[in-house]
Amino acid sequence: MPLSAAPAARRPRAARAIAALSLGAQALLPLSACEPREAATGAQAPAPSERAPAAVTLLYTTDEHGWLLPAAEEGKVVGGAAEVLAVWRAREGHCAGPAPGAPPHLPPAPACKDPSTLALSGGDNWTGPAISSYFLGAPMADAMARMGYAASAFGNHEFDFGRDAFLQNRTRSRVTYLAANLRVTDPGLSAFALPSFAVFERRGLRIGVVGLSTSRTREAATASRFDGIDFEGEEAALSRAIPEAWRAAPDALVLVAHQCQDVLAPILARHPEWRLSFVGAGHCHTRAELRVGGVPLVNPGWRLRSYARVSLDIDPRRPLQQRVVSAAAEVVDVAHPEGASAAPPDEALARAAAGWQRELDAALGEQIGYSSDGMERDSAEIQRWIAGSWREQLGVDIAILNKDGIRQAVPRGPITKATVFSVLPFDNKLVICSLRGSDILETLRHRDAVLVGLSPSAGGRYVLHDGRLLDEERRYTVATIDFLYYGGDGFRFQAQDPSPQWTGLDWRAPVIAWTKALGTSSSAPLDARFR
Repeated sequence: MPLSAAPAARRPRAARAIAALSLGAQALLPLSACEPREAATGAQAPAPSERAPAAVTLLYTTDEHGWLLPAAEEGKVVGGAAEVLAVWRAREGHCAGPAPGAPPHLPPAPACKDPSTLALSGGDNWTGPAISSYFLGAPMADAMARMGYAASAFGNHEFDFGRDAFLQNRTRSRVTYLAANLRVTDPGLSAFALPSFAVFERRGLRIGVVGLSTSRTREAATASRFDGIDFEGEEAALSRAIPEAWRAAPDALVLVAHQCQDVLAPILARHPEWRLSFVGAGHCHTRAELRVGGVPLVNPGWRLRSYARVSLDIDPRRPLQQRVVSAAAEVVDVAHPEGASAAPPDEALARAAAGWQRELDAALGEQIGYSSDGMERDSAEIQRWIAGSWREQLGVDIAILNKDGIRQAVPRGPITKATVFSVLPFDNKLVICSLRGSDILETLRHRDAVLVGLSPSAGGRYVLHDGRLLDEERRYTVATIDFLYYGGDGFRFQAQDPSPQWTGLDWRAPVIAWTKALGTSSSAPLDARFR
């Protein structure tokens, strides 16, 4: 636990879920003496005269999204949890946490005697590549424990594997989740009440960390998973939480937010009295290095490819809220030429990741197709592949998905079941709606909509795949996913068809079945069908 903190169904796949969670049972252990993140709750701040000036370094990442493994790109190795930890230890003097599967009591590490770093996250930690998502986020939770994360903002994807999986992963990761604007309205959900802030000690200094979620969490995730939980507006919540955090007398106060920098910047500009020393943004996946009223506002980007290094020079002898003498932030890329790493990957993390990969290969390693050139995440080819498989397999007129539901590209080479799980990591089900042509045209105007089975024609008209002109008054069968049906990303399917056909079919199943049936190979690749 931090020094102090403010008060604060998954679908049947039980055999896999239980197996995945039990693999980390040894990770649910008391923290070792080498971990500086833990201290007695309610510790009192020492008198300023007893302490000397010192520097503390914040290590901030966001939207890690389960990117446990590095990627090979143009002769470089980019990202990877073991690689990031290696850089943190070599460059920043960071103290690692317990190794996955470690015994209950680890010997103290010399680097932990006077820790000077604090690892923080902006949220959305687990959902992404199959190596994390297939095992309900457990591998990434173990990695975060090893990497020594102290706190994270609560992201909109933290409930992707269900509420119980969140509690399990929070325990495994040893991370304190923070959300000043999360309000539990159902008394039966008290386990999901999160503190607004926490205070951590580094080098004898008290660092206060306030957390924030996007107020649109329910719209940016499956809303039913948040029944009994509401999200207040960002500015109102911070206006209450930040003064409360200052009353705990930290030497410095920072904010980690699962919210975009363009939303946070005007809020910060209106509140110089908050006296924040750093604000970490997230949610948008876009890198940014800004200053608002002298305060660093940084989004280092997603997928663990870089981190923000924030150096705070603190003099505890100065008055409260004036103790940070300087705050300098920079974004550090984690990349090196293949075979030429200056800091070898953390051995314990690399070994654990290899074990998870072996289990994934056994479960989802079957090859179902082949791509000669790969398909980019935002390409028309990948959209036609996914939505086209729904239309073909379900026999509907049109298939509609959201662009942001596609989470990564298809690499060139063999396509496996794991490839599909990585491209489509969320646990969505397919729904068949009966929509009027006018409803379809309305949906077509949605900025995030992808429609397959409908093409523009002469005179501003649209034509279906079989040559029929779209009639605004006629009804058509449309396949989509339950997340969008219930209003995710602002879609209106539920209002357009209150009584759809629930297929109970995982959205990945038709993609796997159709791809396998096509029998593609290096001589007849899948991507050639969609050019």
